[in-house]
Amino acid sequence: MSEADPVGEKGPAEDDGEESVPFNPFLHEFEPKGLWQNARFYILGPILFPLRFLLAAVFLFLMWPIAALRVAGLTDKELSCSIRHRRTILHHLIYLLSRTMFFMCGFHWITIRGRRAPASEAPILVVAPHSTFFDPIVTVVCDLPSVVSRVENLNIPVIGALLRFNQSILVSRQDPSSRKKVVEEVKRRATSNGEWPQVLFFPEGTNGNGKVLLKFKPGAFVAGVPVQPVLMRYPNKLPATIWTWKGNGVFKVLWLTMSQFYINLEIEFLPVYHPTAEERADPTLYAFKVQKIMADALAKPATEFELIGDTPVSPLGHLKVALDPKIWELGNILKKAGFSLDSVQGLIDLCLEGVCSRVGLDELAEKLGVTQHDVISRVFNYFNKDAAGMIDFREVSLVLAAQDATRSAEELAKLAFDLFSTCDADGRSLLSADGFASVLRSLLGSPPAESGKVFTELYTYTELQGLTQDGFVRFAIRHPCYRHLFLFYLRPPSSGRRKPPQIQQNGGCSGKNNPGKQSKMD
Repeated sequence: MSEADPVGEKGPAEDDGEESVPFNPFLHEFEPKGLWQNARFYILGPILFPLRFLLAAVFLFLMWPIAALRVAGLTDKELSCSIRHRRTILHHLIYLLSRTMFFMCGFHWITIRGRRAPASEAPILVVAPHSTFFDPIVTVVCDLPSVVSRVENLNIPVIGALLRFNQSILVSRQDPSSRKKVVEEVKRRATSNGEWPQVLFFPEGTNGNGKVLLKFKPGAFVAGVPVQPVLMRYPNKLPATIWTWKGNGVFKVLWLTMSQFYINLEIEFLPVYHPTAEERADPTLYAFKVQKIMADALAKPATEFELIGDTPVSPLGHLKVALDPKIWELGNILKKAGFSLDSVQGLIDLCLEGVCSRVGLDELAEKLGVTQHDVISRVFNYFNKDAAGMIDFREVSLVLAAQDATRSAEELAKLAFDLFSTCDADGRSLLSADGFASVLRSLLGSPPAESGKVFTELYTYTELQGLTQDGFVRFAIRHPCYRHLFLFYLRPPSSGRRKPPQIQQNGGCSGKNNPGKQSKMD
């Protein structure tokens, strides 16, 4: 026996996809088209934007001292308890100023559908989709509930004061234990029998461009506490308001939005959702269920796309693959620094001959012929370093080889195998779990834990101690799920990348995106 063949006898699937890049919910560019849009941009914009921006700023800054007064003189111990019933006149003033500020921005009317449940019935409000700069207007409709926000926002003038005003729950991306503390605090407030005001979540991962509902993360779905889903719609379909990971800048979005005569907004409160016993024990399943309910109500597809740190990713089996692999960024900066792909094969030959293995920063600069320190530092820091601060030059050579659009997906897969395979006692070339992890880490940035799961899925422990070249090429070119890595993600953008239909639809593999079940590979 040898390693399991993950697929049948079907040949390379390079013709399965279309010659187009799949839809990316994190990318949105808007340019005015037609007479009316251009008239609003070039004529109404210069008139309405300065006036509206100035008036909105005035009301925003008026909130600053009022928000500060509400928490002035209170100790940390007092602030750990709800102050919703204290200094209520200040609460009403902030509410009035907030609504006026949004009115100045063009939100003249807000249509409310459904009934907002009280905190005793639904301690948590889950709002989606979060797709514009102006979505915080929902807090006005919900009577200024507490929100979950980044701790860094405390340092922003006015915004920091408003976060303290409504006793927001703050999360730090630098503190690994912060998310756990946030969940505990949400649980404490949600189980206070209505003592605390409601907690409002824009579930992390919902910030797409309004066309999809991205993956909900389970932070809001704690302890089986009932939640009330809240939907936001912009009926006049203003793509100008949309913000994403990459796209229109802040100034352009504000200009395009405030150049409208008015902006329609609908907010719908869905019935309170009470989790099942299974969902109370599994926050991820709970989040998945609520996401599906909201996606169906919005008539939008629920996908598995999400943001990890500042990188948009799509789940692919056991992997989470960046929608915009960083290896293309490395290639671009090297080309701008004068590096030529013509020299790549020579560097690969050095690795195959065992002449060059691990290198430091200076040696990497010498081998690539790049003198710009900032460029070579960025390239060097992309790769995993050993205890001595050295990187594996085989990984560098593989990433450089991937930049070559003339190299086919199968040729790249065979090269990856040749670079990282080792010989066993019988002289057979095999790719071990460590070598497999090095390939996926260098090309995709996949952590060892993820690549280890894929390797285990592909390999059955028999007399062989790794994958043969045929086994690895089958994984890279024919596997019903993972073939998209080499056939799409690892094709240079200029080569006419093909789209994997299953991934575009649901972000998963072969339609298997139910978090309640463990995927089984064909």
